[in-house]
Amino acid sequence: MSSNPPGIPLKIIVIGSGMAGLSSAIALSDINPDHQITVLESNASLSEFGAGLQLFANSTRVLHKWGLTPALEKVAFQSSHLSIRRWKDNSELSFNLNNPSSTWIYGWPQWQIYRPDLQQALYERVKQLPNVSVLFGRSVKSVDHETGTVHTADGELFEADLTVAADGIWSRARRCLPASKDVSPIPHREHHYRAVIPRSRMLSNPITAPFMASPEAKSWVGPDVFVLAYTVASKELYNLVIGVPRPSEGVPVGSWNNPANVETMRGLVSEWCEEVRSLASLVQDGECVSWTLGEVPPIPSYVSTSGRVALVGDAAHALLPHAAQGAGMAIEDAASLAEFVGHLRSKEDLAKVMSAWSQFRQARVDHLRSISRGNASDMTLPDGERQIARDEKWNAIRDKQRAQLAELGLEKVREKMIRERPMPDPACKSTFEPGGRMWINGFDVCEESKKFCREHLGLQ
Repeated sequence: MSSNPPGIPLKIIVIGSGMAGLSSAIALSDINPDHQITVLESNASLSEFGAGLQLFANSTRVLHKWGLTPALEKVAFQSSHLSIRRWKDNSELSFNLNNPSSTWIYGWPQWQIYRPDLQQALYERVKQLPNVSVLFGRSVKSVDHETGTVHTADGELFEADLTVAADGIWSRARRCLPASKDVSPIPHREHHYRAVIPRSRMLSNPITAPFMASPEAKSWVGPDVFVLAYTVASKELYNLVIGVPRPSEGVPVGSWNNPANVETMRGLVSEWCEEVRSLASLVQDGECVSWTLGEVPPIPSYVSTSGRVALVGDAAHALLPHAAQGAGMAIEDAASLAEFVGHLRSKEDLAKVMSAWSQFRQARVDHLRSISRGNASDMTLPDGERQIARDEKWNAIRDKQRAQLAELGLEKVREKMIRERPMPDPACKSTFEPGGRMWINGFDVCEESKKFCREHLGLQ
């Protein structure tokens, strides 16, 4: 439970039972068990797309606060590092340390997890909360931005003090706010092929079998394509992503599971190293999907002027995935929203408090947007002068880390990392550099929310 004063009890509607919606229900219940929270989900049951995702310390610290660590440790995998390799010969260009250094530097681990496993864990936690109910088969038609009242497609009406819209990149609620009614997702000139490969199939191939026993996640970077691969689902599945920085014809923005031609996917890496070709060869017909990347452009506010409607997750700010913080920002949204609501002492202050919350979140999300774009460019450079300069920079980071490990040993490296934690560098546009990673992963959204409320709202 939160140690903060619980504030006043509210009647709250949450639209959507994805990551952002379930996280919001848990966070708001955690901050005040007297809130009455109803989650409305349009589907008849949970329906998260089966793909992998990464959770870094800024997320795992919050999930631990919500009591989810025991459940998630059963299904998550803690990689030792992300090995970044050259497309042609599999030579290692650099590596980002993940575990246990994530705990040493940021206080919490990094996890690789199967998206449906995370959603199921969040849902199981929600079912334990007596003040939260989930109603399936409730498709929201509109939201009154002044009152927060929700109207469903079948004529039901749900009144609330606060409505939290977590209804995704094509959010209906966002279109009900006057300031964002004309905002639509913008297709990005990039699409991804995605697949998950069963453990048994990975072990059947002598090239890929060692991947299942390895503690490292892998990324290969090459001209106009990058590949990301890692284990999920208690090492029962291997997640594969092939990113292509050009448009995909016929695949709408936000469609995670559009069927894709596996031969087209394999053709993208037909001249790559043996390791990548072997991974692509294990994906069978019907298992490959294409995802057209898109963003929700910056909007004037994540809340209505009345303060009665708040947008979270992709509904507010769908981002490119190159900083691996899509789920992370949804979790941060939920945790910070709850902290601000927990400081509320009167419903008449909703507009002021929610406006402050929007300012707090927008500043961080908008900067993360620029970091994600910076990473996207770095990973797909054509061979040439810029690629050589990038590789030299990455090699220097790699060589410094290797030298420290060889000279000091693991225990002294731990002490050195703790002693010499990098300062957060908000000017850094890359997660491949320590200051950029600290700015993202070292962020404690609950404490920073409390600090913002004290400094800008005069609330304790």
